Amino acid sequence: MSESAAGLDLALSKIRPHTASSLEHQKTPASLLHAIEATLDERKTERSPTAYFAALLTALGATLQKDASTGLALDEGDMLPAELYLLALVAPFVPPPVIRGNLNTILSDTSPLFPSLTAHAPPLRSQIGLYGSVFRALDRSQLEVHGVRQSFASVLQLCLDVRPKIRKRAAEVITDVLSTPPTPLMRHPYSDRVAEWVKSSLTDVAADVLSRSKRRTSGADGAEAVLHLLSFLRPVILRLPPSVSCNSCYFRIVTLLCSPSPRLSHCFYHYLAWGIPFFHKAPTVSFPTFFLPPQQMTTSMLHPRYLRS
Repeated sequence: MSESAAGLDLALSKIRPHTASSLEHQKTPASLLHAIEATLDERKTERSPTAYFAALLTALGATLQKDASTGLALDEGDMLPAELYLLALVAPFVPPPVIRGNLNTILSDTSPLFPSLTAHAPPLRSQIGLYGSVFRALDRSQLEVHGVRQSFASVLQLCLDVRPKIRKRAAEVITDVLSTPPTPLMRHPYSDRVAEWVKSSLTDVAADVLSRSKRRTSGADGAEAVLHLLSFLRPVILRLPPSVSCNSCYFRIVTLLCSPSPRLSHCFYHYLAWGIPFFHKAPTVSFPTFFLPPQQMTTSMLHPRYLRS
C-alpha cells in the first residue's frame, strides 16, 4: 500500500464505524463509504485514492441529476453533503494529474453549487476544502480557466464570512494556495488577485467604519469586517506583491486601527505586534506617531507626509 493510500485509509477508518450512528451527518457518509467500498471490492478494484475519487465523482453526478427536478437536498442526512464531505476528505490524497484530468467534471458539477451552499455551513466547508486540493493540483494554464478563477473568487470572498468556521476554512485554503505556486514560479499567479481584493475590501470597510463614526452609529459590522480582514492578512501578507503594502493601502489599515470603534482601538497594539513583517514591506511611519495611544491618534497624524518610502 502506498503512503497516500495508507494515509487515506487511516482517515476513512474514523468514518467506517458510524454506519449505525444516530446522528445523520455521521451515518450518511459512513453508509456511502460502505457502499463504495463494497462496489470496489466486488469489482476487484484496489481501494486507491484515485478509485475512491472516481467513485465519488460518479455518485455526485448521479445525485445532481436526480436532484435537478426536485431541487438540491442539502440537509443533514442528505446524500449531496455526504458526497462533498468524502470528496473533500479524499482529494488531498489524489495524485495531482488525476485532479487535472478530471477538472472539467469537477467544475461542471461543483462550481455552480457555491450559491446554494451559502446557507448550509457543513457542505460549504466541504466544498471549500475540496477546492483547496483542486487549486493546489492545477498547473499555470489551468489556473486561468474561467471556472477555476470564479471558484477561487468565491472562496476568497468567504474569508470575510460572519461564520467563524467558514471564514477560517476559506482563509486556510487561500493561504495554502498562495504558499504553493505551480513550478517553476516563485509567486502564485493568484497573488495579484488577492492583493487587489484586499485593497478593494479595505476601501469598502474603511468607508463603512468611518461613515458610521461620523454619524455616531454602531460600527459593529464594519469593525468585525476589518478584524476579519486583518486576521486574514496576517499569514498571507508576505505572499502578496508589494502593491498591497503601498502608501494608500497601508494608510487605510493604520487609519482603521485608530478609528473611534472600541473594537478596533482595543486591537491596535495587538496588530502592531504581528505587523512587523508587514511594516518591513510597507512605508515607515515616524515613531513619535506610533507611540501615542490609539485614542489620541488622529487621521491628520497619518497624513502621507509622515510616511517615507
